[in-house]
Amino acid sequence: MKMKMQSLRSKLIYICYALALAPFSCTAADEANQRSYHLGLLYPNGADIAGYTIESKKLGNDNIYYFYTFGFPAMASAGISYYENYAESGLAASVGVGLGYLSMAHGSIFYQWQIKDSDYVKLGAGLSSTLVYNGAFPVLSYEHRFH
Repeated sequence: MKMKMQSLRSKLIYICYALALAPFSCTAADEANQRSYHLGLLYPNGADIAGYTIESKKLGNDNIYYFYTFGFPAMASAGISYYENYAESGLAASVGVGLGYLSMAHGSIFYQWQIKDSDYVKLGAGLSSTLVYNGAFPVLSYEHRFH
C-alpha cells in the first residue's frame, strides 16, 4: 500500500511539473498564438482566479478561437470561444472542459471592455459542472494580452 501511495505521489508531482511548464513549451512552437495573463473573480475560459491562457484562431473565422488555460484553482482547461470583436470591446462566450477544482465542464457568456491596447476587463456569468460544485459562477476578470 505504501508503495502505491509513493507511486501515485510521484505521478501527481510529474503532472504538476508538466502543467507548470506546458505554457512555455506550447507557445514557443507557434508565435501566432495570442497569450495572456488573467486575474479576478473567475475567468470565463476555465473558472480561474489567476492564470495563463493561449488562444489561437485556427478555424479561418475571425470570431472563433481555440483556447487552453492554466491557472488556479481550475489547473487546466481547453475549449472554444466566440468573440463579437476579439481585439475590441464586445460580447463573447466560451465552452470548455478541464481538470481541477472548478473546471470539469464549463460555459460562460460575458462582455469584454478594452481598457488599453492589450488590457481587457470581462464581466458576465457562467455555468460549471464539477465533482465539488454544479451551478452558476460570476465572471469578473482582468486580462493582459501579448504575443
